[in-house]
Amino acid sequence: MPQGIRTHIPFPSRISPDVSRASERHLAWPRSFGLLPTLEAERRHIQGRYPDLAGRFHPTARGAELDLAIDQMSWFFIFDDQFDGKRGRHPGHARELIDAVLAVLGGTRDLVRTSTTELVSSFADLWARSRVGMSDSWSVRAADSWRRYLEGHVVEARDRTGVPPGMDEQLAVRRETSGVYPILDLAERIGGYEVPEPAVDSPFLRALRDLAAEVVVFDNEIISLEKEEALGDNNLVLTYERAHGCSRSESISAVTALLAQRTEHLLALEAELPDFCAGLALDRAGTKAVHRYQYDAIRTVMRGAHDWQQGSDRYSSAYLPLSATLL
Repeated sequence: MPQGIRTHIPFPSRISPDVSRASERHLAWPRSFGLLPTLEAERRHIQGRYPDLAGRFHPTARGAELDLAIDQMSWFFIFDDQFDGKRGRHPGHARELIDAVLAVLGGTRDLVRTSTTELVSSFADLWARSRVGMSDSWSVRAADSWRRYLEGHVVEARDRTGVPPGMDEQLAVRRETSGVYPILDLAERIGGYEVPEPAVDSPFLRALRDLAAEVVVFDNEIISLEKEEALGDNNLVLTYERAHGCSRSESISAVTALLAQRTEHLLALEAELPDFCAGLALDRAGTKAVHRYQYDAIRTVMRGAHDWQQGSDRYSSAYLPLSATLL
């Protein structure tokens, strides 16, 4: 991984105090669905340090709520690994897997009950647990976040087979496949609150979410650069380098500057939160929910991803893709 890159994410490092307890059981859920069929798969999964990531994304979570967050991380990365091989360069094969998972969101209960596909059955369990106690409007919103995440993998598979997309197009897809939006939705479920609809659907909070996703993406593109270049994958650092005919160090510096620009924009918007809540005439509970969303979800998804990447082996040369897929 590139070393010595200073990224501008000026938020405090936070992590759940329950991570040690949760780490001891985090293999149980993926094992129960056959997602880790070999000792080598388990070893790689442990190397990823996904309990640490979930604990940083949700620093106030404990007990079953933290377990749920960790299971989401497990599913994300096992699913993502399916696209490191042939499926990631074959849009038709990618489409088959995406459609199977999308059926869960569409309420195709017979498929969910009878499916023996590990990724589909585990996602059905994850989706059902995620919706417990949440409103119908939250479920609709969260399902849309998942659909956009899933569909993005088909687009990425297509983009790997042709002319690499430009910066703007690639960034738009990477915002979705980063998983940031489903993670932010789950933060409400884990935190036991819901952002009022007029606020969560507003251009203001959409802008904050998009900026957070772009910060996560830019940071990850720098960290994962060497691994993705070795795999022949698209990466924004490489895209910038080709587009501008610059050196590798110049391209990394440019992407780092884009990250800093997004962070500063987010901070400027964050200062407007009190006026935003007042303008919507939110009550005390609604205002508290918006502030929790910003400080315990949007901020932590940026800082948490950054801190986790420094200690995870996922983006090192030692983390090689498995040759087989689950579906």
